[in-house]
Parts: sequence; structure tokens; C-alpha cells
Amino acid sequence: MLNPDVGLFQTWQFSLYKNVMARLQVSKYRTRDPTKASAFIVPFDAGVHSYIDHLNGKPRLASPHGWRAIQLLKEAQKNETFWRHHGHNHFVFFSITVYQMVGIGVKVFFMTICQNCTSVVIETSPTFTAISGRSRKYWYAAPYPSSFHWWEGIKVLPWEVPSTSSLPRQVMTTSGVIDPQDYPARDILSLFIGSVKTANINSNLFRKTLYSQCQQDVGCQWYTTAHACNGVVNSTSQLLLFRRATFCPAPAGDSITRKSIFDSLLAGCIPVIFARASMSQYLWYFSEQDLNDVAVYIPKQMIMENNANFLNILREIDSKEVRRKQEAIARIAPRLQYAVVPDRYDPKRGDIWDPPIYDAAAVIIDKVLDRKTIEPIDGFSEQDLIQQKCLQNDIMQNHADYAGLFPGKTKGDAGSHVSNKVWSRNKCNTYNRDKGFNGSTFSVLW
Repeated sequence: MLNPDVGLFQTWQFSLYKNVMARLQVSKYRTRDPTKASAFIVPFDAGVHSYIDHLNGKPRLASPHGWRAIQLLKEAQKNETFWRHHGHNHFVFFSITVYQMVGIGVKVFFMTICQNCTSVVIETSPTFTAISGRSRKYWYAAPYPSSFHWWEGIKVLPWEVPSTSSLPRQVMTTSGVIDPQDYPARDILSLFIGSVKTANINSNLFRKTLYSQCQQDVGCQWYTTAHACNGVVNSTSQLLLFRRATFCPAPAGDSITRKSIFDSLLAGCIPVIFARASMSQYLWYFSEQDLNDVAVYIPKQMIMENNANFLNILREIDSKEVRRKQEAIARIAPRLQYAVVPDRYDPKRGDIWDPPIYDAAAVIIDKVLDRKTIEPIDGFSEQDLIQQKCLQNDIMQNHADYAGLFPGKTKGDAGSHVSNKVWSRNKCNTYNRDKGFNGSTFSVLW
């Protein structure tokens, strides 16, 4: 724990499985009788296990325990209770992004045993489905675990917006009277914490452009960190700066979104996004209206093609609009963080616990229990899978929502900018951009 008063923890960005499983183990919906279960959770994080070697902390592209998980699930197939729906009511929590599903053992896990599992991941694809051939169900996005969490000793909810009449006098909260310094002044116009050297050359160019604009403006602070999977480690002072910033730009990096979007929101800082998919992919957490209410959207093309200065755009936002966005953040922030289960609750004893606020794990639990989540009940058809693969490539290259990853591209013709090799390999000769897939359950607005 880095700062107990505001619930600041050292939280790894790839800890989705750990955070959700901690809650599931003490959930009132948990049953130890499989005959009463309506949903089953696969208790194995194939994503992280294939990405990081738990013995030495180094990256790897294999999942040795994945083979063991396959064996156990094959044994479960023999039990009609566990496998009565052929895996269609099974869920997998995958703590890395859908695009990182590459480890040996992971591919086999999904392609041979978990084709019908519904997956929850920290970042999904444009079609909310797996990359080519991995499974026949949706992959839903859940928030990156932020470094800010509710816990029972928290004194100040970091996303709260204090009443202007309350400051600088003492402020009353649910935990009692606190000092006004617990609500620091937002004296930083714009704050970015991250690297300018990602795995995406287009992201690097864009970040360097933002960095250049920031360096020339006294209202902007930019903290460059190493490009590493462990993120900002033990940087209490830097993470607390989110509580002093009004706007927090979130340019794409290796992928379209990043953990700091959720760090900033939970600290009450307004995220500035340059591709709507950075937030819109979290369907369970943001409606279109929510996105408009809490974030500032500046199309990447305005900066890269029209030479706009993002800081000048931010300064033009009316103070009343800033306040409205901060209040909107305060309303939805609780459901974006993962509350910490108190140590005294022991799942082995069958203890049950729910946080006093509706959090990200509660959203997931509700969706797991909702039968609509596992639709289509029989999985996607072969034609659906072909359409998905083609649509993913088309959206990534040509849709404005994903422009943050590519140089100046908005809407192009179907298949534009996609290599002929990829297009033909995915059998896209019959692709129809306007068709979507699986009937009316998925469509794209161009």
C-alpha cells in the first residue's frame, strides 16, 4: 500500500484475474455444489501465465500450466454436471490483452478445450471477439486494475469532488472530519506519465508530438517512464499527481488504451483521448453518454494533420464544463475500481463479503450471472468467424475510433490499408462491411 488515506496501492496492470477472483471467492453467489451453479469460472489465468514467468519475472511465450489446465478440463468433460452445456456457461479471466494471446499452451487451451468459453480481458478487439480462430464467443473488456482502490480504511475517495463551499474549511466525509489538504488544488492543467518509446512506431510519433507541445507550456507536466510491463513502480509521488491535474492525456501506446485512463479517472482527472476506442470498448462500464460526459475527445488528425495544439484546446473548455465532467467522473468512478476484500474474510470458511459501493468486480459478477452474456448460445458460425476477422482488420485500419494507432487514417473504403496477403488469408472476398455478424448482436457505425 502506497497511501492508505486515498486507497493508493502498488497495483500491477495485469492483475485482473487476481482482483476478480478475490471477490468471487467471498461472493454470496458462490456455490460449492456444481449442480446448483449457472456459471463456472476457469480458475487459471492463462494470459499472465503465458506472458510472465512467475519464477523469475521475465517475459515468456509459453504456458506450461496451460497443458495441465487442458488436462483438468478434459477430465471435467467427463462430468455431465460440469460440462452439460459443453463449456458455453464457462468463463475465463484473461489478465492481458486479447492481442497477447500467443503463448504456447494458450492457443491450444482455447482452440481445443475452451472454444465455447466467454472471456473477460483488460482490452478486447474491435469486434469484441478473439483474434483469428481462438474461440467462438465474445471477449468482453473490463477496466485495467487501477492503483486506486476502495478499502475499509480509506479516508478520502480520490475521485470525490468537494463542494466549493466546503473548502478551505474542514470537510466532512463518511469517515469523519478530514483536513482540506486531502483535496489538493488542481494546479496542473495537463499531466502525462508514461513512455515515448512504445512498440508502435505511430504511437511513438504522436506521443513525441504531444511531448513537444507539453514542453513549451508551463501548465503541462510530462513524466517519462521506462517502457515496461510493470508500469510505474512505487512512484507514490507521481501517482498522486493525478489528483492535482485537471486533464490527463491518454494517447495510444502498444495498443489503443492504457491503465492510466483508469488511474486518472479514479483520481478525478479528466481523460483526454485521441481515439474513442480507448474507452468505448468497455461496453459494460461506459455508455456513449458516459464517455462524452467524463472525457475530452480530440481526434488525432486535428493534431497530426491540422497542427492543433492539444493544450490550447483544453484551455478553451469552460470551467463549468470542467466541473460537470468532474462530477460525472465522481458518479461512475466507484464501478471502475476493484474494492479490496478485508483480510479477516476467509473464503475457506465460507465467509461472504460485498463492498459498500458497487465496483468493477460487481459489474462482472452481474454479467456472469446474466444469460445474455453467453450469447450466441451455440457460438459463432464459421461465416461469423470469417466476417469477424475481416471486420477487425478493416476497423483497425480505417475506422476513426482506432485512428490513434495509425497515421492519419479515418474512414477508408472497405479493406483499405489492409495488405492483400492478410485480406486473402482471412477469406475476405465475401466480406460485407455493413453486415456485422451474428445477426443484430454486433454492428458498426462508420
